[in-house]
Amino acid sequence: MSLRALKYLVLSFPLTLLLCGSALANTCNSFVTYNCAHATPNIVHVGGGVASGQSVGVLLTGNTFTLSTANGSAGSDLIVIAAFANSAPMGSLNGIQFTSLSSFPEGAATNAITSSLQGLGFCGSTCNLSFGYVDLHSALSANGSVTVTANGVPTGAVFYGLVLDSRGQIVYITPNSEAAILGRQTQVVPEPGTLTMMGSGLIGLSGLIRRRFRKG
Repeated sequence: MSLRALKYLVLSFPLTLLLCGSALANTCNSFVTYNCAHATPNIVHVGGGVASGQSVGVLLTGNTFTLSTANGSAGSDLIVIAAFANSAPMGSLNGIQFTSLSSFPEGAATNAITSSLQGLGFCGSTCNLSFGYVDLHSALSANGSVTVTANGVPTGAVFYGLVLDSRGQIVYITPNSEAAILGRQTQVVPEPGTLTMMGSGLIGLSGLIRRRFRKG
């Protein structure tokens, strides 16, 4: 190898690393008063469901989910950002109402959200998304998790978690594969035996009421 070629290789190596780093970089976008740290690894897991078979990897089977980090890292605060299909942001998480956002703070996620919602039948060929967030004001302990309860949130809402450090910077985010979709809630149907017992109890109660009226 000539000296000129070797010199070119040495000079181009840092540039190659820089370009590779850009390609692998996360897509955390600062919003409201929350700023993204210089490096924001995709390690926040949204748990409490089953595999969805879609790009957004978790389908919640109830109205609760958990937030944790894949490497057990702690955080000073947790934020949930959400996308809503054909609906304005509504409902609450742990009693805190959603605040609307004009765009989704995790860039390049909206295509995965749309295709996942369409694949699961939550929206058709037209899938208009709106966005919101909730600051849970809850710290995450090392190797711990935080349980979140959704109330009044429409089915098909998609949840991503953000972990903040003590300075209020976003240091960890959720990748598409670890985000979760709120599924349709199943209604509990009483078993035949339970219905029979309930009917017998009502009949007995009505008989007791009739006897008391006769005595009166």
